[in-house]
Amino acid sequence: LLAVLFLITLPIWNRYNSPTILEHEKQLTEYKTPIRETLKQTQVWLSLILFFLYVGGEIGLGTWAYTLLTESRGVDPFLAGFFAGSYWFTFTIGRILAGLVAKRTGNNKLVKGGLIGAIFGATLLIWNPSEIANVIAVALIGISIAPIFPAMMSGTRSRVGDQFTANTIGMQMAATGFGGVGISALMGVMARRISLEVIPVILILVYVSLLGFYILATRERVIKQ
Repeated sequence: LLAVLFLITLPIWNRYNSPTILEHEKQLTEYKTPIRETLKQTQVWLSLILFFLYVGGEIGLGTWAYTLLTESRGVDPFLAGFFAGSYWFTFTIGRILAGLVAKRTGNNKLVKGGLIGAIFGATLLIWNPSEIANVIAVALIGISIAPIFPAMMSGTRSRVGDQFTANTIGMQMAATGFGGVGISALMGVMARRISLEVIPVILILVYVSLLGFYILATRERVIKQ
């Protein structure tokens, strides 16, 4: 289906390769910057950390929410499935809404606002005042983090500069794989050694760290400019 859709939309993709546009703006893929030079840039490493942490948090909660609710908090398996599903449901809704407001709000506001919402959601998940608070917490995290990945990806150019953007985007995607596996695994190891209740604690640490690194990454680029 993806292949068919790409074929159908091929004229749209080619439209942006017209000579008129290329005369005014150099394409990012035309920069032949060596990977070694890219890796020397502090802002590139900060960008990799952002994607490592973000996808680690996203996949981590999606993986462990059901286990946390059923084995640690005694939630009925049917309800726990509903609670975990609410995370992905609101995540999807958040992605759609983010696309509608992205131009008006800008990438920075989307990322910072989303992280603040995710921190509140993770705090509520740790607090756990009632059963219904769990569904509110995971739903809030889902809708809050939804715009973060696309906003950070589209903001790569402004963080690292034209010369390093193409290389950085590729490495960012590699970092997402390491983050998704590494942080999810860390949650499992810590849950076995301590308690499943350590999962939301790790989650809030991830989001607080992500907010700090994002502020540092955007500020680093401003200073260099």
